[in-house]
Amino acid sequence: MFNRMKSWLVSNPDLAFAILLAVCLYSYFAFTNELFATHRTGYAIMERFAVLGLVGLALTLCIIAGEIDLSIGSNAALAAVIAVRFTDSLGAVNSILIAVTISTLIGVIQGYFIAYLKVRAIVLTVGTLMLLRGVALFAAEEKTVMLTDFTLPDYISTKMFMYFSPASLLVIGVFIVVGLFMNFTRFGREIYAIGGARKEALASGISLKRPMVIVFAISGFCAGVGGVIIGMRSGTAQALGLQYLLLAGTVAAFIGGVSILGGRGGVIGAAIGTLTVNFLNTGLVFNVTPAFMVQLFLGVLLMVVIMFQTGSRIFGDYQRRSLLLDDIEQRRQLLLNKKASMHVPLRE
Repeated sequence: MFNRMKSWLVSNPDLAFAILLAVCLYSYFAFTNELFATHRTGYAIMERFAVLGLVGLALTLCIIAGEIDLSIGSNAALAAVIAVRFTDSLGAVNSILIAVTISTLIGVIQGYFIAYLKVRAIVLTVGTLMLLRGVALFAAEEKTVMLTDFTLPDYISTKMFMYFSPASLLVIGVFIVVGLFMNFTRFGREIYAIGGARKEALASGISLKRPMVIVFAISGFCAGVGGVIIGMRSGTAQALGLQYLLLAGTVAAFIGGVSILGGRGGVIGAAIGTLTVNFLNTGLVFNVTPAFMVQLFLGVLLMVVIMFQTGSRIFGDYQRRSLLLDDIEQRRQLLLNKKASMHVPLRE
């Protein structure tokens, strides 16, 4: 078991580095602040994981597929506005279902246009970002919407098993389902294929349409669920809020080992990257660090991860070239020996 895990980590150096980074950050803050390694702090970290984890997961899948969803924050804000505003008139369950369905459909439509019109997601989702802000402002009537009944917000924040709540348990369930989907289905393998080697995947007969629609549908679903959790937990929603989710989720995705070139990364990495960001944010808050310093530390952390990934890729390429040259040299030597043996003169 230990040897299998060791070989798995050796074959995934970016993920191994992400785990090491998370352990180091948690250990540092646990030793420097006695309030950090407590049950209450663990619960707070998991509550942040319930939202940022979904965004990090969605962006991880998009980057694996070789694209990016810049509209995820606006999509989440729209879902929060819809869920909060219509809870009183339609009921909490109906308003939540409507919000998540609309967010998922937005993702499906984006994936459809990206695949069928063959436009880059970074171009399309910038336009969607602005469009969804306008729709959210219209739905909220350009004001902050608020709940009047806080029964559901109290329930989704109920502490369970010391560290969890219904919201965080739901998100963990989403991670498990998406992880199984990505690793054990043909559709998941197609997503990896179009991200890692799109031309080769298309040449081998893999359609771009289906995996792209699936990726952005998952992204829209995650944005919708995340927006609903934030809106219901706080009891308020703003049309222009949650824009920070894009940056924080992108940092979490890259810390988790996803490759900017696509085709590499995973659900476990997204979870570890999200926890690492939460460890850093929570630890800096305990140390009363100014907001601009928090952003600075996040930027430094991201640069460290990118430099490690770049160095890891260069070293991997160097090793592959060395193995190829060694193989060529062995074959050449074998041919020379065979040729020499054929010209040995016969003894009388």
